[in-house]
Amino acid sequence: MTKFFHLLSGLMIWCLFAFLGVVLVYANGLTIESGFFSLFYLGDIRWEALGLGGIMILLLMVYLVTFAPRKPKMRYISFDSGNGAVSVSVNAIQTYISKLSGEFGSVVNIEPKVRTEKDRICIDLNVHLVAGVRIPELSQTLQTRVRDCLRNGLGIDDIHEVKVRILEITGEPRSNQPPIAYEN
Repeated sequence: MTKFFHLLSGLMIWCLFAFLGVVLVYANGLTIESGFFSLFYLGDIRWEALGLGGIMILLLMVYLVTFAPRKPKMRYISFDSGNGAVSVSVNAIQTYISKLSGEFGSVVNIEPKVRTEKDRICIDLNVHLVAGVRIPELSQTLQTRVRDCLRNGLGIDDIHEVKVRILEITGEPRSNQPPIAYEN
């Protein structure tokens, strides 16, 4: 509801300034000495009023252009394949990695985030698990599998790091997994 009122008030202010700008240009561009527009006729300072009205209209047009929603810029990771340059979108890489969750019975969901740091590729895996899994072993397996998958499937060799973050552990341990052993 707040966004609606913000948009409505912005629209009202925009219309007010547009009206005033057009009236200033019209009333002072012509010699009008009677009627509604004569209220805005500023007499000897016509050029200043024309300029002010024109600037108001120009600023409103700039506001409209900058206010319009923009499509998010697509990001790509490019590398040399030996036969030429290859570019893969970050969204495609993230989708490709997220499908790995089906390979692990104890992983409910993988939410990958691909980022670059100083021309190096870094991957953050936000993972949702089922209870009863050995997290250090699974994390190491996930890291290795992601590296291998990107290397063999997409041809991306230079992966700086793969971080695993466990966001959620849900449910009961699955019956086909061995119980967790704790060392004292």
